[in-house]
Formats: sequence, C-alpha cells, structure tokens
Amino acid sequence: MKPSDQTHLKRRQFLMSGAAGISGLLLRSLAIGIPPAWLIQPSHVFGQTSLGPIQTLILSTSSAGDPLNANCPGSYVNGVENNPLLPSTDFTLGNTSTHAARDWNSLPNPLKDRLAFMHYQTNSAAHVEYKSTMSFHGSVKNNAGNGSEMFSTAMAEIAHSQLGTLQPEPLPLCNELLTVKGQPIQNLKPTEIKSLFSGSEGTFSEFQLLRDQVLDNLYNNLRSNGTRSQRNFLDQYALSRSQARALGENLGELLESLPIDPDETNGALDQIVAAVALASLKVAPVLTINIPFGKDNHQDSTLEVEAQETRKGIAAIARLWHELNRLNLTEQVSFATMNVFGRTLSRNNSGGRNHNRKHAVMVAFGPHIQAGVYGGALGNGHCSGIDPLTGASTSSGGILPEDTMSAMGKSLALALGHDRMTVETRIRGGQVVEPFLNLNY
Repeated sequence: MKPSDQTHLKRRQFLMSGAAGISGLLLRSLAIGIPPAWLIQPSHVFGQTSLGPIQTLILSTSSAGDPLNANCPGSYVNGVENNPLLPSTDFTLGNTSTHAARDWNSLPNPLKDRLAFMHYQTNSAAHVEYKSTMSFHGSVKNNAGNGSEMFSTAMAEIAHSQLGTLQPEPLPLCNELLTVKGQPIQNLKPTEIKSLFSGSEGTFSEFQLLRDQVLDNLYNNLRSNGTRSQRNFLDQYALSRSQARALGENLGELLESLPIDPDETNGALDQIVAAVALASLKVAPVLTINIPFGKDNHQDSTLEVEAQETRKGIAAIARLWHELNRLNLTEQVSFATMNVFGRTLSRNNSGGRNHNRKHAVMVAFGPHIQAGVYGGALGNGHCSGIDPLTGASTSSGGILPEDTMSAMGKSLALALGHDRMTVETRIRGGQVVEPFLNLNY
C-alpha cells in the first residue's frame, strides 16, 4: 500500500471510529455539517432561544493555578512581592489609570481599550478541585436551573441557538478537562483537526458520503417517529454538498499555518489560531484553550519561569487579538481566562509561589466589556471585596470576597450578551459588577 493510501485510510478510520465518543461526534459533525445532538437523538436539539446579541467565547482555562494574578493590574499593592524580573510601569486601560508589569502596556491600544482585569476568589486550594471550580462549586446550574454544570458548558448551551453554531457543546482545544452533563469530552488537538481538512479530494468525498449516509438514517427515523417541525429542522442543517465541502476547505485553509512553532506543536499559539478559525465558521459557541502564565511554580526559585511565561502569555493574547482582527471577528468574539486558583503574592521558602485559594484574576476583553480593573489584591495577598456600582476594591460591604467568583461569572455572562433572567437562573450567588459592562457599545 502506498504511503498516501495509508494516510487516506487512517483518516477514514479516525473519522469512523470516533463515533463511540463525544469528541468523535464533534469530528463527524464537522465533517458532515450536522449538529452532534442529531447524531444521538434528533429531539434533543429543540430548546430555548437566547434573547441577546450573543458573543462566541474563547476561554483560556488552567488547572495549574498559574501566577497570572501576581503581576497584573490590581496586584501592585504594599506588602505584595511582584516579580522583580518584570519591570512595572504606569499605563491606562481605557480610561482607567493602573500600574503593572510593563509587558501589559505593550498590547495594542485598541485591545487595551477593551481589556479588563477582575480579581476574585476561587475558594479552591488543590489542582483536583478544577472540575468543581469551573462550575463555581455548584453555583453554575444546568439548563433546568438545578444540578451543576461547568461555566463554559452553560454558556455554550444558552448561546447555541442564537449564534446558530454547528454544535451546542463547547469544543476543547487544550488538555484541560471539559464536561457536558457531567461527562468528560475528549480534547481535540489543532493539528488533528487540520489533518482531517487538509487532505485530498478523496478525503472530502468520503466526508460527503458519510454525511449522506447519516442524513438517510435520520430521515428514515423521522419518517416513522418524527414531526413535521423536526423534519424541517433537519432540512435547515442538511448542508448541500458544496457547503459541506466549503466547510472542510475553509478549515484547511485557515489552519494551514499550523504548527506555528514546531517545538510547541498544539501549544497556545496553535490553539489560538484553531479557536479563531472555528469561531469564524460558527462551529461551537465556546472554545477552550490554555495560555500558560507560569504554571505550578512552587520551585521557581528565581521566578524566571514566571517571568518568561508571563511575557509569552501576554504575547499570546496579542496574537489572539491579531487573529480576530485578521478575520474581522473583534465584534463577535470575546475572551476570558479562568484558573483553578491563583498564587500567593508572597514567596515561599524555595522562592516560588504556593497555591492561593483567596486570590485569582480573570483577564477579559470583548466589545461589551468595559476596560479597567475590578476589585484587587490586599496586602495579605487575598482578594478584596468589590463595590458592584463602581467596581472598586472595598474592605466592607458590596460583594464579599467569597462571592466574587459568582459575581465574575455573572458579569462575564452578561457581557457575552445573555439576558439577566437567564444568567440569574444559571449562576447563583454574587452580584453583577455593573461597570464591567460596556453599555454604550
């Protein structure tokens, strides 16, 4: 067998064998142009309609507990040991004056006009609490308003119908855990997606053949058991052969540059390029990536790794902004970060930083996000409270530190375009930080 034939066979086997898992459903839905829910049970796709101008969310998430909170705006206060290898400076975010590592000031001015930092408390102290933390310890509810769901999954569920994305589930492009209804989704690597859509004509023909087979099976089922509205809905998603081909060809072209750096294949930059490409084609409402900012740095005695990765992380955010501009998506896509916890703002005996359950930071930008700093760090390294009407740090009243995580989630959810009633149903506790919302956009 020729090498090209072997590659061709592997692609077909990868596509067909993936049907057993959720990630396989995502790959099959990408190939054939049908939402994953239809590949399980067509009736699952009928649900509520979102009410606002919804944004696609690219979420950088980490179970490492990066020291992102140690050198950002709002963390430069008396008693805090910021990284001496990261010189600091005064600059502005929108109309807000702040002080932080000067690398943040190197970001493009249009991005800084939207860039926000919200300080919050995750109430987690161990890496294994990541899954619980991403559901805000049970405060994020499922679509029935009870149980528990990850924030990224909840946002995807309520955004899907208005965005008209191919699938209602979030799509994980990094190695961090992502669950839907409590079940983990297998993570997809950017280069794996590229390999599926950068192949020969024969590969695309096989995708179309598989698509036709799936459609025939669905129609046969609906003829016996479905309603007219269900058949009409399937017609809406049954992309023509030329449209199905265009999806594959567009993804192949958009992912052509991968890997960006052969030494970091499927790293942050590859994930960013893939996430923006998939957002442009409306594949998923939420795409998760991982931009490292120092990771688990207990033993980072000189804080050199923290400094290097902070610079690279900020540069990665700049690359994300560049990619969004390149594809004219700055008005349709928002970005945010979420960690399992932050790091102590005082160094340990080894010179590194320990886990900090009482202080983390979300970095976010989007058209409906007001640039600035919301809340902040205290001299003891803990998160302050937040005044919900001004966004300023407060030592009494307002949003208490233990409620800042739900407040952060609610504020971000509204900035993504979701209506307040839905947000209050899906995220319990806390208050919206009103100044975080750009109401004049």
